[in-house]
This record gives sequence, C-alpha cells and structure tokens, in this order.
Amino acid sequence: MGLRLWRSVQVLGMMLLGGLLLGCDQVSAPSATEAPMVADLEVTPDSVKAEALPPDLVTDSTVRMPLRVSVQAWDPDGEIERVSFTVEPVANPQGAAFGQLQATEEGRYAREFAVPVPATRDAVYALRVFAVDSDSLASNQAIGRVRFVPASE
Repeated sequence: MGLRLWRSVQVLGMMLLGGLLLGCDQVSAPSATEAPMVADLEVTPDSVKAEALPPDLVTDSTVRMPLRVSVQAWDPDGEIERVSFTVEPVANPQGAAFGQLQATEEGRYAREFAVPVPATRDAVYALRVFAVDSDSLASNQAIGRVRFVPASE
C-alpha cells in the first residue's frame, strides 16, 4: 500500500507543478511608448538665386545652395536620439543631401549647410525632417521647400 500512496503523491505533485508552470507562461505587456514629434520647421532662405551667391559657391555645372534649417523636436516619454533631414528635388526624388541637425536651445535642432544642385536647372527641393527617440521610434515628418533659380544668361 505504501508504494501506491507514494505513486499517488508523485502524480499529484507533478500535476501541481505542471499547473504552476503553465500558469507562469503569461508575460506582462510592454509599457506603452509614444513616438517623438517635430514641428515648427523653418527653412531659410525659401528661394536661392544663383546670381546672388558668392563665387566660391558656384562652379560651371554645380551650385552649393546654402540653407539654414531649424525645427522643434520633443519626445513625450523619453529622449530624442537624433533629428535627421533629407533634401531632394520634388520633380525627381533622389537624395541630394542628408544629415543630422544639432541640438540648440529649448528643444530646437538646427544646422547650416550647402546642398549641391545643378547650376542650370530651375527646381524646387523638398526638405524632410524627422526625429528618432531613445526607443528607436520615428516621429512624424516636417516638410519644407526651397527653390533654386539659375542665373539668367
């Protein structure tokens, strides 16, 4: 009778242990995180005329179009890891320039840079800015435009 009792205890113990293990397979949901945001994009100037540029920015076939970009970026539940930008022609989207903005004051990010563009093509360029936070979440996009006007002949 002792052997049967021992086997019953073993079976009962295994059932209890199995029930405990099965009950522990639930993982708590990750905490909700919010994506960062960008707003209040400023692109200056909004139009660049080749004939008004200093000679060191103009070559026979290329012009380095100077821009200053500034944007407000914030993350409601974390920190901004980086604020990036791309510049490309609206009519033929292909990257003309890309990079990152630097933190300035009170949540603003800015940078001055020059974008190489064809010297003879009148074109509008789209500038897109977005942020990425410490959770690797991407923000909305702020979009601005700048026009390049070639020199008249």
